[in-house]
Amino acid sequence: MHRRKLLHAAGALLASPLAAPALAQARWPSREITLINPNAPGASTDLTARIVAQALEKRLNATVIVKNVVGGAGALGPSTLASAPPDGHTMGLVAISSHIAVPNTMDVKYDPWTAFDVLGQVAELRYGIGVPVTSPMKTVEELVATAKQRLVTYGSNNVTNVVAMFQLAKLTGARFRWVVFSGGVEAVTQAVGGHVDLVIQTVNEMRPQIEARKLLLVASAGPERWPDYPDVKTLREHGYEAVTNGPFGYAFPAGVDPAITAKMSAALADVMADETVRKQIANLGIVPVYRSGADYKAFLKKLEGDLVPILQETGMARKRTA
Repeated sequence: MHRRKLLHAAGALLASPLAAPALAQARWPSREITLINPNAPGASTDLTARIVAQALEKRLNATVIVKNVVGGAGALGPSTLASAPPDGHTMGLVAISSHIAVPNTMDVKYDPWTAFDVLGQVAELRYGIGVPVTSPMKTVEELVATAKQRLVTYGSNNVTNVVAMFQLAKLTGARFRWVVFSGGVEAVTQAVGGHVDLVIQTVNEMRPQIEARKLLLVASAGPERWPDYPDVKTLREHGYEAVTNGPFGYAFPAGVDPAITAKMSAALADVMADETVRKQIANLGIVPVYRSGADYKAFLKKLEGDLVPILQETGMARKRTA
């Protein structure tokens, strides 16, 4: 009888609402974790995600699967993440695209500042402007001069990438037209093939064609020169206050148990403190940069103040209804 009462009491405790979070924490992760990446396979963020996923697996003792959710000019990935069950088994990339560019240029069903529990920043992308080696335009000055005489087209796969081109057009009066491609590698390939005049993409996506002598790096579109090509100046060094920033990191959908969020945040911080992981990311031509979830969210908020006026001035920002 005594044993039966104990079993009954234990069952009641397990069934109580207070016990559910404790059980969820104890079991997490109870299955594989999906890491949503909004860019195509082979893109810089995709390759970084696979490095981070592999490192997280060792620390969480669980499988982490990278899932490429591509489409909607970068909107499909964060929209999918925002609507995922908040059980700690879905995480995804958050960046300028998810928090600033996409919500301010198109209608989405999520509020970027409340839809995610930000886990941390892992890296900063480097962007550059390249032209096919057969192009008569070999310098930034020649690009601008030509674009004052005729429409010059450029390829890219994401609205985040192209801010520097819109700034350059505004500063110089040059006429540039953005041609959107589904992936960064495709954008580079189309430029090499002469289907667009130039391309603005990341190191990882451009470097193979640069090394194959099919693409010429004209300028760094980031805050600094590329270490791989130290002789190639930034747009700022050419006298144009035009720059594309590329921080990215990861988040849960909002509402995940705080204890689970803390565990994943700690695991991500541990991954980014691993020198082997940092070297693997750096070998992609990407800068490994770690910020905590709170610091990264604050950094994105600061960038919003810098970038939204640019989106508005360049005509990229959507009109908001009252």
